[in-house]
Amino acid sequence: MSIRRRLALAAAIAVAVAVAAASLASYLAVRARLQGDVDASLRQQVERVLREGPRALPPPGEFRRGGGLGGPQVYSQIVTSSTPDSSGEGDDRRRGHRGERAGDISLPVTPLDREVAAGTASPYFWDADVAGVPLRGITAGVSPGVAIEIARPVDEVQSVLSGLGVILLIVTGAGIAVGAGLGWIVSGRALRPVTDFTAETEALAGEGDLSRRLPVVGNDEIARLATVFNGTLDELESSAESQRRLVADASHELRTPLASLRANIEVLQQPMSLPQDDYDALLRDVVEQTDELSALVTDIVRAGETTVREDEAQDVRLDEIIAAAIERVRRLHPGVTVLQDLSPFVVDGAPERLGRLVSNLLDNAVKWNPPGQPIEVTLADGTLTVRDHGPGFAEDDIPHVFERFYRSADARGKPGSGLGLSIVRQVAEMHGAVAVAGNAPDGGGVVTVTFPSA
Repeated sequence: MSIRRRLALAAAIAVAVAVAAASLASYLAVRARLQGDVDASLRQQVERVLREGPRALPPPGEFRRGGGLGGPQVYSQIVTSSTPDSSGEGDDRRRGHRGERAGDISLPVTPLDREVAAGTASPYFWDADVAGVPLRGITAGVSPGVAIEIARPVDEVQSVLSGLGVILLIVTGAGIAVGAGLGWIVSGRALRPVTDFTAETEALAGEGDLSRRLPVVGNDEIARLATVFNGTLDELESSAESQRRLVADASHELRTPLASLRANIEVLQQPMSLPQDDYDALLRDVVEQTDELSALVTDIVRAGETTVREDEAQDVRLDEIIAAAIERVRRLHPGVTVLQDLSPFVVDGAPERLGRLVSNLLDNAVKWNPPGQPIEVTLADGTLTVRDHGPGFAEDDIPHVFERFYRSADARGKPGSGLGLSIVRQVAEMHGAVAVAGNAPDGGGVVTVTFPSA
């Protein structure tokens, strides 16, 4: 069931309950009012009898009436404590009683009426059906051992209530129909923004155009939802564009080493055409190119990672990670001097990824640092600083040094894929850190990464 149908149904049910409750309340109120008027009239008749005395009473056991039963008259009958039951039903007054003579009609008499006459019961109202005519009556004591029954027809009251019931049923049915119709119309107008939003999202999903955005009108919930959806599309478009750019850049970066590696392998397939020294040198080049290609593939794979897995995260001594990376640089580059000043610091992260971040920073510094100059590495209050004494970053390059595959004009003649610093920033962001590149006042490049404490 659609939302519109559910709203229309809910509106119809709400209107049905409201109209039915109002109709029932109206019916009960009218019935109580009409019955109250009848009861008040009967009380007045009893008061008249009490006021006028015995002359207002009919002879004992007789039924006084003025005209045929069912007219506007009030009927009365004397009951004593010895009057026999005339209803034949005990206290049940649903059936009236006819006398033995034709046309002789009497009001029903019950044991409760005799108790009222004897003074052991209080006056009370009753309902009966005499000769097919509905009556409303009262039995009240008027003197010791004597009570009077006074009744009047209520067929007109019942007719009014029956007509009112029919009218209220018609009104209730019409109210439900109108409520359902109005609910359908109003829900359609109220849900029009939702319908438009659904149509727009379906069209967008069908086209697959991530550059398309949903219109934002007003400041209601649909407008806020459209704003959030557009923000999601922005992120999705940015991610898709980043993936396309990564694939394109990776293809470009892989093309050259693969072509060079293939060419060298083809030459190596003809060993007799090369001197042994050239053959050995070419074989070493193939091994080096294979290593560079493996490193490039590893960097490309890591460039596509954006989060730290839960099974990787742990408390890590960052200073120990940095010290291990420095030892690796000293071992691989014996001529490079690394000065370190590391304060203990713990971060919540992946040790292997943090080691990659530090290694990339040191490899970048080694690549640019001139011979004989030291590389300075410090860690203080969670801020890692790596400085070389090379030419530093060109001002135009600083905004781009952390971009994937970005290589400055000076770097194009040096080994590398252009992913080192990109991975540094990526790993830093995975751990909630911030990477910044700049130049020292007295020359040399400086890269700082500020980590939050675990």
